[in-house]
Amino acid sequence: MKIVLSTLLVFFNLSVHAQNEDAKGYVKYIDSAYATYDKQAQLATSYLDSIPEPIDINIKGHIADYFKLRGLISDRLNNRAELFQNFLMALKYAKIEENYDIAGTASVELFYNTYFLSKSKDSTAIDYLKDAKVYFEKANNYNGLVEVEQMYAYVEMYKENYEKSNALLLQNLSKYKTIKDDGYYYLYALFMLSSNYIHQGDLNNSHKYFKQLKTLNKDTTISKYLLDLHKVSLNTCLAEYHHDLKSPDSTQYYLTKAKELKYAMSNSDTELYYKLYAKYYQEIGDLDNKSRYVDSLAIFEAKLLEKNMTASLKINDSLEQSESLIQKEADKKKFNRNLALILCSVLGVLGIAFIIKYKRYKKRTKEFINDANKSQHLKSNNEKLKVKVVGLEQYILKVKDDVKSISATTEPVELRKNIKELYKNIHLKSTTELTNGESHLGLINDLNVEFFNEIKNLYPQLNDSEIIICYYIFTGFKNKEIASFLNVSTRSVESKRYRISKKININSNQTTLAEHLQDVFKNFHS
Repeated sequence: MKIVLSTLLVFFNLSVHAQNEDAKGYVKYIDSAYATYDKQAQLATSYLDSIPEPIDINIKGHIADYFKLRGLISDRLNNRAELFQNFLMALKYAKIEENYDIAGTASVELFYNTYFLSKSKDSTAIDYLKDAKVYFEKANNYNGLVEVEQMYAYVEMYKENYEKSNALLLQNLSKYKTIKDDGYYYLYALFMLSSNYIHQGDLNNSHKYFKQLKTLNKDTTISKYLLDLHKVSLNTCLAEYHHDLKSPDSTQYYLTKAKELKYAMSNSDTELYYKLYAKYYQEIGDLDNKSRYVDSLAIFEAKLLEKNMTASLKINDSLEQSESLIQKEADKKKFNRNLALILCSVLGVLGIAFIIKYKRYKKRTKEFINDANKSQHLKSNNEKLKVKVVGLEQYILKVKDDVKSISATTEPVELRKNIKELYKNIHLKSTTELTNGESHLGLINDLNVEFFNEIKNLYPQLNDSEIIICYYIFTGFKNKEIASFLNVSTRSVESKRYRISKKININSNQTTLAEHLQDVFKNFHS
């Protein structure tokens, strides 16, 4: 049995160690991708592509990070279709890995893109936002909770409730500014304020917050790309505002500013940029340049369509990969379940061996009792053996409960630990139970818990000394012997026997107290 258990434990250790070593080897690519995705998105993609299949083994415990990075890279490359799918996968594995920081981040991204892309005000997007708050609270992520708070201001801005959006932002603006480890939250608040005031026609306040936003170029926690992304968006927004006012010079000024940061434009800003330039040249009568920008817009939209089609194919591949990962996870659970059954079988064999050993001991005990004479010395030894057997029976019940508890465990590491502990306990505790040399009265008080519990339940009117006398009568001791054990007179024992009979309503003409106890507690003889 020891050899079988040792072999199984060694197998588990080698398997877990090998998987951990593989995971450590490929996690470095995830770290490299995190360091490069913002400025070199294609390089970051190459790092992630260097992780071989199956990723559920090669980067076990880091799959949520993997898909989060895929989502961030998709965002950097303006690929919204892939972004959404990657953050869906990141959320799924973050929940499996209990990585609540990533679960919160993925939920915020899914909210933003659901609300933005679907142009829907239903509850689906808001549900993602509510989930994000729960995940960030579990992770104790203060900055994440701030981002969730800002999204409600974004919702009002998107609904064109600019005044309400500003109110939500202004009451917390100083708080956003104090977050020194990440200036993004202050940046995003300034961006929304400036944008809201443009749509309200309040250019003074719009420029006030736009200027504050520009000063964040000294903030090392904000990347140049992220800052330029918001600056170019505000410039195109201002260009559109002046175009609507029929102010071509101001329109052209802000379009020129936007052109300087064209690399950071989102798809929607790029589309607006081409449309505004085409309208601008239309207004000033420059039809050649108008045609050039109309053509540029057409080319951009064609490339965007092609990109989305490619993304759709990749999403299909990703879904197939996801199904493959799910199947592998199911196979792994099946393997663990089968292994658990094998280990439980081994436990069962050990338990049977122990029970056989116990039954042999009990048989010898009974033979000894049947062959013993009626002397007080042998009777006392007989009682000691019987109470030891009761203690041993209780220990076996505990072993059975432990086996049931262990068989319910599905985690291999925890299962292995519990098996080793029970195996050790079986070999050490059984010897202790069989050789324990406690005194006669001590054993009765400590080991016959079941008898005392039962008689107390049946006859709660009996006190402790009366219950002990009942036990001695039940085990076959005479009044004189009981008096000796309890250090009282024989007459005192006789008096107590009489009171006990009265308390439990025994008719002395029909049966004796000893006969009554033997009948009521006959199961304790087995």
